[in-house]
Amino acid sequence: MDFVSPRGDAPQDTTAKTDERRPAEAAGRRRTRSIRTRVTALLLVPLLSLIALWGYAANVTGRDALAQRRYHTLDVKLAPTGQAVLVELGKERQASAVFLSTPRESAPAAPSTLDQQRRRLDGAIEVFRKEATSSAAQDAMPAALRDRVNEVIQGFGGLTGLRSAIDARSIERLTAINYYSTMVDDVHRVYDRLEIDDADLYNATLATRHAGRAIELLQRENALIASALITGGRMTAAEHRTFVEMLGEQRWHWTRQRSLLDREVYAKTTAPVFASPVYQSYHGIEDRIADADPRRPLPIRADEWQRTAQQLVLQSNDMLLANSRLAGEDADRLGRAAYVRLGVVGGLGLLAILVSVLLSLWVARGFVRELVGLRGAAEELADRRLPALVGRLSRNETVDVAAEAPPLETGSTTEVARLADSFAKVQRTAVDAAVGQAELRAGVRRIFLNIARRNQSLLHRQLSMLDALESRAEPDDLEDLFRIDHLTTRMRRHAESLIILSGATPARGWRHPVRFADVLRAAVSEIEDYTRVAVLTESADGLVGSAVTDVVHLLAELLENATTFSPPTTEVRMMAERVGTGFAIEIEDRGLGVRPEQLDEANRRLAEPPEYDLVDTDQLGLFVVARLAARHAVNVSLQRSPYGGVTAIVLLPHELVVPAEQMAEAEAAAEIEPGDHLAEDPPPARPEAPREAALVPAPRAEPVVPLRETDESGRFAALPAEEPHERRRAAADAGRTEAPPVLPELSGTAMSWGTPGEAQPDPQPDAPSDP
Repeated sequence: MDFVSPRGDAPQDTTAKTDERRPAEAAGRRRTRSIRTRVTALLLVPLLSLIALWGYAANVTGRDALAQRRYHTLDVKLAPTGQAVLVELGKERQASAVFLSTPRESAPAAPSTLDQQRRRLDGAIEVFRKEATSSAAQDAMPAALRDRVNEVIQGFGGLTGLRSAIDARSIERLTAINYYSTMVDDVHRVYDRLEIDDADLYNATLATRHAGRAIELLQRENALIASALITGGRMTAAEHRTFVEMLGEQRWHWTRQRSLLDREVYAKTTAPVFASPVYQSYHGIEDRIADADPRRPLPIRADEWQRTAQQLVLQSNDMLLANSRLAGEDADRLGRAAYVRLGVVGGLGLLAILVSVLLSLWVARGFVRELVGLRGAAEELADRRLPALVGRLSRNETVDVAAEAPPLETGSTTEVARLADSFAKVQRTAVDAAVGQAELRAGVRRIFLNIARRNQSLLHRQLSMLDALESRAEPDDLEDLFRIDHLTTRMRRHAESLIILSGATPARGWRHPVRFADVLRAAVSEIEDYTRVAVLTESADGLVGSAVTDVVHLLAELLENATTFSPPTTEVRMMAERVGTGFAIEIEDRGLGVRPEQLDEANRRLAEPPEYDLVDTDQLGLFVVARLAARHAVNVSLQRSPYGGVTAIVLLPHELVVPAEQMAEAEAAAEIEPGDHLAEDPPPARPEAPREAALVPAPRAEPVVPLRETDESGRFAALPAEEPHERRRAAADAGRTEAPPVLPELSGTAMSWGTPGEAQPDPQPDAPSDP
């Protein structure tokens, strides 16, 4: 009988473990994903696409709304304040030009009107600076516009030097006019930096800018002509050339303004100005000045120019304000529309996405719930119900197949319902197969049990016949009879192993307790190399009769394993003593030992006896020991011995131990009874061998057979009971010339290591319990 192999591979249930590894190996070969992941991916793709489209639409709409908000902020902050600066700049420019044109004798210093105008311009510039540098305006400005505004504000710092030059009359009239005009152009360039996304609003705003430039050129012309009229209507050639250039640029701006304006707006605000007599009169005056000889006085009167120019500037400013107001209304309308679109796209789009997500989750969870429920039912069948059913069938319990394999719950999805029906068919097939396998296994066990019972009966009869022959045989013939007797005893033990494997209990049993010394000798007598076993015990305790047969069998299996897988020249020691937790028996060999993982596996199987499988033929000894130990709550453990071999420790619980003081009473009661027969069908009593035939074993002279590691590769391999290991039998038979030794009788209650005592036959279970 085998447990583990020394220095070799631990015996394994190859079929079961291969089946256990297949799912893991299959999972390792391919990457699997759950149905939840696949359904989520299936729903996630359109949802992500929808979210991306919504995000793009919301981004575009939000960008438009943000652009409108920025434009509105800049329009509020810069347009009125900038326009005020332009107006005041134009007034100071004209007043400065008039002052420079006035003779020094008439105006030795700057008049108070010019000083007042300068203060008004400074106030307008300060308001513009505060609004342009406010946090709201700065946040709404792009980087380029912010730089332009800073340049304009810094440019206003040059007014101090310009004013000083004007007061000192150290600058020419045209130069001063151009200096002011440069500042005006800088302010207009600020408006050019405003970003507008809407095409209609951009055209309306651009038309307003052209109108503002045209009005600015009108004011420049007014300043130049007004200052020239003070000097008698004379202009320098440069001033005349500048006037002509301003005239052409002014009319170009009016033309651009008319082309950009909406027809309705043009007809409402701009057309009346160009059709007015003031514009026509001013247009004619401009033509006369442009066609005049610059060397001659201007062909106009001062009052005519002053009246016409001022009226046209006023009308043009009214037109500009009207167009600006309409452009502002359009900007407000576009801003509100952008916010409405943002609300619709952002709010309703987000709501639609949420509804889509919730609906998708509801559908996906329902579908996944059905599949997960089906998977759970299949796993419950595979992991719980089917193993429980097989276990109950293996225990010969009555099983209602219909109740144990109910139909699987199906969902509302057609494909899932069909899959559930397919699983139900698989379930019925698996249950039917399990029932068939259980019936087959039960039949095989009955066959094993029947064969074992028959063999046991024949072996009992053979032992009875051997007892009769031994009682009549001559001493010279006893050696062969004892050998046959010993082999028959071992055959009986192997037959009992078949009974144990079949789940039944051997028929042998004792009604009264037996001393442990006799139990140990009986176990030694059931192995082949019994002469190599040394027994050491000082205990006078006993073992309850109901456990004697099983404990003897268990110890015999462990002893046979120890003698089989250790060198034939070494000794196997068996020690027994009473301990705090029961009664301990140690069996120690001096073989090659086994690896730690093999010991762990063997100890696990001993602690948790597995269900015996028909294909598990290389673990008969381990299974028999585990089954016997579990039957009586005996703890069997294996560990490495100090000599490198294996030490088996058998711990019997207190319930199986009869104290020494109670053993005397039990033995006295057994002597009074007429006989102590076996619990069931004992064979005839075996007479004790003649005492003179019990020879003390002579020293063996068998040669030492070297123990190779390859010889131990089958440790605990299933050895036929009738064919001991050929190498060991050859080594043992080589030195046996005496009669088969009988285990020595213990001297008192103790036996020293390997010290033979008086020979005594092994206790026979079919005889009265008389240790």
